[in-house]
Amino acid sequence: MENENFSKEESFNLIAKMISRAKNDYTDNGKGWLVWGWLLFAASSASALLMHIEQTKYIPWLWNVMGILVLVYFIYEISRKKTEKVKTYVEEMLDKFSAGFFISLITIIIASAVAGNGFAFGYYFILYAFWMYIYGSAIHFKPLIIGAFVNWAAAIFIFIVDDFKYGMIIAAIAVLVGYLIPGYMLRNQYQKSHNGTNGV
Repeated sequence: MENENFSKEESFNLIAKMISRAKNDYTDNGKGWLVWGWLLFAASSASALLMHIEQTKYIPWLWNVMGILVLVYFIYEISRKKTEKVKTYVEEMLDKFSAGFFISLITIIIASAVAGNGFAFGYYFILYAFWMYIYGSAIHFKPLIIGAFVNWAAAIFIFIVDDFKYGMIIAAIAVLVGYLIPGYMLRNQYQKSHNGTNGV
């Protein structure tokens, strides 16, 4: 066979190319960004509306339900990924970053509750932005990186306005631009690449 005529150098180059391709052969279907984005967008928008109609007593319940839904989805994703037999290097690293993100987010939520600081949303968006920047850079997806800067800017404005109602409006806009739009772009890119593969 022709493969047996490969020199050692050619064999090493071929292996290096295969490893490099495996490291970068990871596509995101956008599902996680859309689930997380719609939950955040709905909770932020509803909170602003409840503030406007002076029904603030329902806001804690709203965010508690949102937190439970996120936790259920996170547990589902962990159990689903455990069944995957093969993972690329990039996917393994992103799983670690995602776990670190959720642990950090839960830590901030608990610390804020213990300290009695009920308006810590600016810190959340700093964390969101960091996660998006790392993730977008890892998969070479610029809309997520742009979304990260949008969320960093949102964090600054949330601290500046220092008002829950307007903070929630800023949060909803930041989630729309930073999460949902890139999420739908990722989904479209994923569907096009897989439809193209299936069509070959």
